[in-house]
Amino acid sequence: MKKLLALLLVGLVVLTAGCIGANSSPGSGATSSELPTVRAATLLGGISTLDIMQAKGFDEKNGFHVKVLRLGKTPDIIASLKNGETDFAVIPAEMAAKLAQSGVDIKIIAVDMLQNQAIIGKERMRPEELKGRKIGAVVASGTFKLFQAYMKVLYNVTPEDYTVVNVPPGSIEDSLRDVDAVVIWEPIASELMAKNYTVIATFSELWDEARAKGIVNGPAVMLVWVVRGDFLREHRDLVDAFIKAQEESARYWKTNPGETKAILKNLYHLDQKALEILYTRTFVNEGKLDEGLILGIKSEWKLAYLGGYLEKDPSNLDIFYRG
Repeated sequence: MKKLLALLLVGLVVLTAGCIGANSSPGSGATSSELPTVRAATLLGGISTLDIMQAKGFDEKNGFHVKVLRLGKTPDIIASLKNGETDFAVIPAEMAAKLAQSGVDIKIIAVDMLQNQAIIGKERMRPEELKGRKIGAVVASGTFKLFQAYMKVLYNVTPEDYTVVNVPPGSIEDSLRDVDAVVIWEPIASELMAKNYTVIATFSELWDEARAKGIVNGPAVMLVWVVRGDFLREHRDLVDAFIKAQEESARYWKTNPGETKAILKNLYHLDQKALEILYTRTFVNEGKLDEGLILGIKSEWKLAYLGGYLEKDPSNLDIFYRG
């Protein structure tokens, strides 16, 4: 009788363990090799909440493993979306519109960061005084395209009015020996500020000027997260999990400044002065994609259209995933 009871207890334990294993979620102790893998593309040398997601494991906490693709330039990210080589990507908001208008099936699922780009030079001047000057920039970047839109819409300064020197991100500071100003994003902007170069204007200031003139409304969105449409249709649960991981990464960024700076220092080899400037002047979005953020995105699209970057009117474009 005792032997029979012991066998029954063993069987019950095995059955219970089997049920727990069958019903446990991927994020409840599963190893990364057991989790579904998603691919996320970002710009090499460009900050985003993906840095925190990967470093702090918010992907695996939400039931997936993120494979990060750090690509050399924005056109490479666009190509990876077109060719199905990545599932998600963090890109400038105006480039999301450009992609959609060219027929690429994508949806915007979240806002990552507000505009932190800057025009930086060797001497103080107004942005409109860049007319006739030499400007260094990563020409294929969304930052430069938006700069051109701002210059045209706010000051009627067109590309014919200044000379452009195409400069890779790693040579931006060196280029200031030969150009009057550079147009750049973070973390390079903060590195230049830490070395006491002159801030001619930040993009957030240009946005405020455009808002005062009634051109734009809402928050000055810079980076958005997009997903391929076919991936969303086939893996909506993973898309929702990714959105949650991004929100948690943004909250961590805001509530853990010391650890966030340590992560950024390790990734981008920044000194303490540059880190402090970067952390102070960047704003990450921790909320869901709501109508206020969508208003900001559409306003940026309008700016890009008026500035000549978007060839077609984006006012009726709706590529937003509202969950």
